[in-house]
Amino acid sequence: MISLRERLLTTLRGGVSDRIPWNIYAWLAPDTAARRTLHRKGLSFMDARRIFRPVYEGVSIHEECKNVDGRPCFYTRIETPLGVLTEEAVLEPNYGSRWIRKYFITGREDYPAAEYLFRHTRFEPDFQPWRQADAEMGEGGIVVGEIMLIPIMTLMVSWMGVERLAEGIYDHPGQFDALIDVLNEHYDRQIQLAAESPAEIIWFGDNVTGTIISPRLFERYCAPVYARAVPVLRSAGKIPIAHYDGSNRPLVSCLARTPLPVIEAFTPPPMGDLSVAEAKAAWPDKVVWVNFPGSLFLEPAETIHAYALDLLREGAPGGRLVIGCTEDFPLSEFEKTFTAIGRALAEYEGYEW
Repeated sequence: MISLRERLLTTLRGGVSDRIPWNIYAWLAPDTAARRTLHRKGLSFMDARRIFRPVYEGVSIHEECKNVDGRPCFYTRIETPLGVLTEEAVLEPNYGSRWIRKYFITGREDYPAAEYLFRHTRFEPDFQPWRQADAEMGEGGIVVGEIMLIPIMTLMVSWMGVERLAEGIYDHPGQFDALIDVLNEHYDRQIQLAAESPAEIIWFGDNVTGTIISPRLFERYCAPVYARAVPVLRSAGKIPIAHYDGSNRPLVSCLARTPLPVIEAFTPPPMGDLSVAEAKAAWPDKVVWVNFPGSLFLEPAETIHAYALDLLREGAPGGRLVIGCTEDFPLSEFEKTFTAIGRALAEYEGYEW
């Protein structure tokens, strides 16, 4: 019988597996008897490890953690010859996510220091964490090689937030594009490291959404990066999977023109704005890796089962489909929800649950 790992890889490579792959990010599934039972019944896992390490030259980085109002808060200070950058972040208590309260770049005055930091950062290969995680995963799933987000999303997510991103694009385009240019060099270096790495699947965790990145901005800042990066990876036998869990309808044509082979974390209605059938029709050369909508986790088991069955009837014909879960959810709903999805898969494909 084909392993869970090979089932998923077969689909991601563009083939047709014996069953529709069913997957969850490994860190989301609670360590319970239900997890082990569902794993035996076909639920595979995806883990991730970075395949690079940064080396900084001419800068000083200080990190401190303090307990504020019972919550861990992280303070980072980066000292450069052209200024000091500071970040404040807090650990969100429910899922352990790190939320930035103050970004490193708060205005135009921080651009010189940020550009200096970027220009004095280089990247070296760091493949051992991936090798170890892959050995531990075995045939139960895959471990993807993780690189930085594409430059515009790196700036938005890690350095300046949405408001300062818009300010940079429209009010300070010359300085903003200087930051993008340096990050493009870093990104191209990481693509080369990914091509040389032992990881077959390379994760583009870009989180692009059409509610922020318009088609015009996509064509300016996203499409050229994919056009450079994907051929390098494909020629090395790698499969990039791009994380698109937001609003995809405004970008459906833009994405169709990219060489991306897998759209990962694709979230259909009621949380997303594009159905699986529409996505597969628009992207006939791409695999659609579905993120099961988080709002449904709070529904009764039969509602979840019925939704999953409808999704399969709509999106499974023709292959190119992975049923996944790529977002935080209430852990109390794990067994109910994934059992209902598993039953729907068994009913649709005609095997005993």
